[in-house]
This record gives sequence, C-alpha cells and structure tokens, in this order.
Amino acid sequence: MSPNDILFYGLWRGKRIYRVVREGRALFAGTRGECSRFLTLHSEKVAREERAMASPRRRRLVPKRYRVSLRRSVAV
Repeated sequence: MSPNDILFYGLWRGKRIYRVVREGRALFAGTRGECSRFLTLHSEKVAREERAMASPRRRRLVPKRYRVSLRRSVAV
C-alpha cells in the first residue's frame, strides 16, 4: 500500500476525515495520522500472513506416545 491510497473524504466536527481505499474498497476512515498508522499495521499483518502461508507446517518425525497409568482400582 502506498500513501496515495489515502484520500480526503470530508469534514466532521472540524476535523478532516480521510479514507484508505484499496482496489475500490474503503478499508478505513479517520484522520490523516490514523490512516497512516492503519497502513503500517495493515502491511505488517499482510506480511505476517504471507510468511505463515509460505512456511511449511512442522510435523513430528516420531509420533508422540502417551504414558498410561498402571494404577489398579481400589476396592471399597
């Protein structure tokens, strides 16, 4: 995402409101600083998801064995 994705939207209670637009969809609306922060967090999140999808899932080479207790039931 680039800063060009931040577009002026209008005024609200004396504040300038901007929108983050990506592929024709509005993702976020807020002040200019909030939109910049959103772009930073969004790009980090997308990069993290891409890394997670690229790395293969780890599997155990040996199946995990569970220990079973050999306690005997107590007669009452």
